[in-house]
Order: sequence, then C-alpha cells, then structure tokens
Amino acid sequence: MGTNYIYKTSFVFKLKWCRILNYWSERNISGPKPIPLFGNNLTLLLKPSSVVDMEWFNSYGRLYGVYNCDKPSLLVSDAALIKQIMVEYFHAFTNRPNALQDEMTVNTVIHARDGHWKRLRTIISPTFTSGKLKHMYPLIDECCGDLLAALDRQVSANNNTGQLRPTQVELKQLMNAYSMDVIARTAFATKINLYFDQNNPLLNKSLLYVTNQFSIRIWHKILAMILPTFITDTICWKWLITGGGPPVTTSLIAIARRLLAERKTSAQKHHDFLQLLIDAKAEVVDDSNTETTGADTEADDKLIAESRALSGLVGKKLTEVEILAQSALFFTVGYNNTSTTLSYCTYELAVNPDIQDRLVAEISAAYNENTADIDYDTLWLRLPLLDAVVSETLRRYPPVYRIIRQASENVVLTTGGDGLQAMIEKDFIVEIPVYALHHDPDYFPDPFAFKPDRFLPDNRHNIKPYTYMPFGVGPRNCVATRFAMLELKLTMVKMLQQFRFYRVPDTDVPPVLMIGREDLQAKRVVVGADSDK
Repeated sequence: MGTNYIYKTSFVFKLKWCRILNYWSERNISGPKPIPLFGNNLTLLLKPSSVVDMEWFNSYGRLYGVYNCDKPSLLVSDAALIKQIMVEYFHAFTNRPNALQDEMTVNTVIHARDGHWKRLRTIISPTFTSGKLKHMYPLIDECCGDLLAALDRQVSANNNTGQLRPTQVELKQLMNAYSMDVIARTAFATKINLYFDQNNPLLNKSLLYVTNQFSIRIWHKILAMILPTFITDTICWKWLITGGGPPVTTSLIAIARRLLAERKTSAQKHHDFLQLLIDAKAEVVDDSNTETTGADTEADDKLIAESRALSGLVGKKLTEVEILAQSALFFTVGYNNTSTTLSYCTYELAVNPDIQDRLVAEISAAYNENTADIDYDTLWLRLPLLDAVVSETLRRYPPVYRIIRQASENVVLTTGGDGLQAMIEKDFIVEIPVYALHHDPDYFPDPFAFKPDRFLPDNRHNIKPYTYMPFGVGPRNCVATRFAMLELKLTMVKMLQQFRFYRVPDTDVPPVLMIGREDLQAKRVVVGADSDK
C-alpha cells in the first residue's frame, strides 16, 4: 500500500512538472533547461547574475523562456519588442509583480499598481523638475565637501607616514558613507558625518540591509514559491527575509514621521525631498530641459505614452503613509545604486587614464579653477564628456540587471521583420535583461570596453532606441533619474577638481562580481588616489 502510494505520488509529481516545464518548448521558444521545484533559479546562486544572463543571451538569443520555480517568464532583449512592452502596450504592462504586501511597500511609486501607481506618479513627478532640483543642488554640494575632506584626510595621512603615493582607497566604503550623507541631507534635512566612524550603527545597518535585500532575495523568491502560505505568512518568515530584525528603513521612517509632525506646526520651509512630498500635488509637468537617452523618436514615444498613462487625474496630495513610503523608497533605491555607480565610474577612470585626462581637461576649461563654485546649468550643458563617462558607466554597470513587468491581459508581441513573436498570457511575467541588452555587440560594438565616446553628442544618435535603459524607459521609468544624474555628475566633477585616481596592484581588472546577488556588486573596488593640489 505504502509503495503504491509512493509510486502514484511520484507519477503525479512528474506529470505535473512535465506539464509545467514544457510550457515554452510547446510554444517553440527556447531556453535553459529547468529543474523541478526550482526552475532556473539555482543557476543564479552559482554565478553572478550578469554572467548568467550573458550566457543565456549568447545561447538562446534575444527572446527565450525561463522558469521562476513553476512560473514561466519570458526574457526579451530585442529593441522592437522592448518598445512594445514599455511603450506601445504599456496599458497591458503597467504593473510590476506583487512584492511583499506590507503597508509601506504597496504605497511606493515603484510597487504601486494600476490606478494607485498612476496617482502617485502624477503627484510625485513634479518633485524632480529642474526648478526643484536646483534647490537641492546646494545640499548635495555640501555633502561633496565632506566627501572631499574625508578623501583628503586619507591621502594626507598616507603622505605623512612616508608611504609611496598614491594612497590606496576602498571606494565602496567611502561612497557608502557619502551616499548615506546625501540621502540624510536631501531627504530629511539631517546632517550626518559617517566618515570618521566606519562602525557607525546607521551605516552598518544600511550595509546589512542592502546586503540582505539583494543576497537573500533569490532564496526568498524560491522559498516563497515552494513553501505553503501558512509558513510564509508567519512572523518567523518575515524575520528571516529581513535578515533578522527591522531594516534601516524602519529608522528612516521614524525620522520622517517625527519631521513630518514638526513641520505641521512650523512655518519654516525646507528644500529637502520630504518637504517637496508634503507640498506635492498632481499637475502637468513640462520640463523642457529633460534629457533623452537615444534617438528623438524614443523621447517622443515616451512623452505620448506618458501623457496617455497619466491623463484624467484631478489634483490631489499624498497621504501621510504615502509620504513616509516614498521617503523610505528614496533610501532603498538611491543608497546602494548611487554608491555603486560612483565606485565603478571612479574605477574606470583609474584604469583608463587617457579618459581621465580628457575629462579633467574638459572640467578645467568649463570652470574657473580659482573658485569652488560649480553652477547647475554649466554642469548640465557644458560638460558633454562628463555626461558620456557617467552614461557609459551606467551602460557597463546598470543599477538594475533586469526590468520586470506583469501582463494584465493577453498580448501578442512581434517584431515583424525577423519573425520574433510571442504570446504573453494574462498575469505572466516579462523580463528585460538590462545587462545583456547593454552588452549586445550589435547594439554596442566592443561592449565590454569602456568607451564613453559612444555617448558624445556627435555619436549618440547611433544608439538604437530602447537598447540603453539604466533607469528604464516609458511612462514607468525611474522618476528620480535627473536627481541621480545630478548627484553622479556633481560628485565626479568635485573629486576630479582635487584628486587623480590610479590603478594599483590591488585593483581587480575586471572587478570580481559577487555571486547570489541581483545587482552588479563587486567584492571590492580598490584604486589609488592622490591630491592634484
């Protein structure tokens, strides 16, 4: 009896998984071979995510199917199909898949769905116009001053000991402290200085939070699909996926809640992100200075799709919960992405000294070296190589390695000319492997070389629309793109006015990426730094 039961159970198990894992092959779509229960997720625990996506791209092309445990997911890196997903059929791909359903998560502009997202996006978008960012500019500039002082202390201490120059610097540690400082200053009008104390509880909690967010997310995703809900709905499960104890966002939300209460009774006005959210209301945004990343047709498509997606709303303000949720999101998205991008950008200049020399010359020509003031307009308009260097860094090391959307209805995607076609059923997942897209040699020749010139004004038109998307494209692209670019550009200019960076024996070329993470995190990013003064 027991043996028959085992045989029957085994047969049912095999039959079920045979049916599930033949989904893509039955539709003539190739892809990596899945494993029952786990699908293709185990591969991501054995190699860096970027390496996995490149291997799959090289083996199966720009359209292939994978399995998140028992759920089929289509990976798309064809420009024509990406345009359909992100713009033409945006109404069917508005949402990201459901995340953890806590109150703060569902109220963020990243995870909100349908009409709720539409309302949040319409209200929050005016917060990041050029006029508003100019008010935040001095706050970021102050943070840059503290960063330069911290770096100068490291270089001076090394010189005082008589050691050989340049000074070896672990960029990620330095940029982590800087990124946290910018968030505290621009989001909450709070001044902190973490450079003196690398054991600061806030910094360590932030590092732990970011590490847990990315390193256990794959395991969490796998286990959440396999385990029954009576386990995943428990307090123990929630404790496990947060890494044990409340994340740093809990502390930030507490700070934001206290400041929110104070500002209700205060007549003083601030120019931080929290105040902008308090004052925000739905309105039509016409930011004529908005930059584009590719051909004009991509910008036009985005404006048309965005107008349709965000139309029909009356002016409303954010609730207190929504304000707190965006404040936490500002940290979650900005902290690690900014520090990582700055680390890689500085690293690339160190290993490409000719590009660093050209950029230093451009900065010197644009600014009077006798003054420390760098005005907002010059930063945007008179430094094309700086924009190209930052853009190329974001191509080589995109902040998000995949963009994910969930279909709200059945949609047929087709490129027409080369015959790529796929039927996406309602509730199914579509993923755009951004790293693989950015390293497609047909779209970016010599893709693993750092070549900022491809983003210079005279060459940028050669970039095919919908192939470069470090911040996404379409109506649901990153709402804080301009803020991120402002922070990245200003920081690089300030550092290069005072320091030069060099490759040293401990510099890993190329960077050694960490395994089991859903971002391009290197084990370390080490360069040499020396004062130019």
